[in-house]
Amino acid sequence: MKNLVILFALLFGTFLSAQESNETGANDQIEMVVNQLVEAWSKGDAELFASNFHEKADFTVWFGMRLNGQKEIAFGHNIIFKEFYANTIWDLKIDKIRFIGADYALVHCSGSVIKEGESSPVEPDAVPLLVFQKENDNWKIITLQNTPYAVNEFRANGDIRRMKKIMKEYKN
Repeated sequence: MKNLVILFALLFGTFLSAQESNETGANDQIEMVVNQLVEAWSKGDAELFASNFHEKADFTVWFGMRLNGQKEIAFGHNIIFKEFYANTIWDLKIDKIRFIGADYALVHCSGSVIKEGESSPVEPDAVPLLVFQKENDNWKIITLQNTPYAVNEFRANGDIRRMKKIMKEYKN
C-alpha cells in the first residue's frame, strides 16, 4: 500500500510538473505573439500584424466595429497605419494569462497608442482581451476585444473610487 501511495505521489507530481512546464512554454509563446503585434504596429506592417491572428479570427475595434478574418484585419490595419496611426507605437503589456484547457488562453492586456518619442500615459487608453488558441503547436489570436479604458472619464462621479474600495474590501 505504501508503495502504491509513493507511486501515485510521483506520478501526480510528474503530471503537475509537466503541466506547469507546458504553461510556462505557452506563456513564452503567447508573449512572443504579443511582442510581434507590437513590432508589426511600430513598423506599420498590417500583413505582419494580421499574421498573428487565426485565419477566421474576430477583432472588435475600440468603438465597436468588427473585423472578421485575417484578411480583413490586415486590410483594416493597413488603412489605420497609413491614415490614423502612422508613426505610432502600440505600448501593449500583458497583465494576466489564464489558461482554459491545454489549447486556449485568455490574455488580459493594457496599453496605449503613442507617437514615436512620446512617453506612455500613467493609465492605459485600452484594456484589450485576447483569446488565443493553440493549433499545430502555434498560438494564434482567435478573438481580440479592444475595450477603451474609461476610468478617467467616470472618476469624477465617485463611482470608480467607491467600486475600488468595495472590491478591495472584498479581496481582503
